[in-house]
Amino acid sequence: MFTWLAGAQSRAHAEKMVRASREAERQARLTQERREAYFAALRVLDLERRRAKYKNQGKAEKLQQIETYWTKGKRIEMTTDALNALYAFGSAEVQHRATEWSAAVEEGDHEVMREVVAQFREQMRSELQGG
Repeated sequence: MFTWLAGAQSRAHAEKMVRASREAERQARLTQERREAYFAALRVLDLERRRAKYKNQGKAEKLQQIETYWTKGKRIEMTTDALNALYAFGSAEVQHRATEWSAAVEEGDHEVMREVVAQFREQMRSELQGG
């Protein structure tokens, strides 16, 4: 009976270790997906912030350089991909920031755009370094 009990305990322990390992792998994958989503969103935020800044400052040449390289089609695709990733893997707080960003862009409110970017960066840092 002792041998059977030791064997059963050993199997139970092995199963527990396999489950823990799988969960750790799942968490690592989700963290990587979240990280990639956040950096994709940061690229969009930075690009759109620079476009708005150059437009607001009347720097047509700088704006034209950006728009030549980052065509409207590329920007739409980049934004769509980033938003899809954020809504799939981002936290509720980051999703809220994305909504705030969209509203600020619609209103052309550059100050709110700067604030949202700063808040997004802080939230991103907190989640990725803390998690």
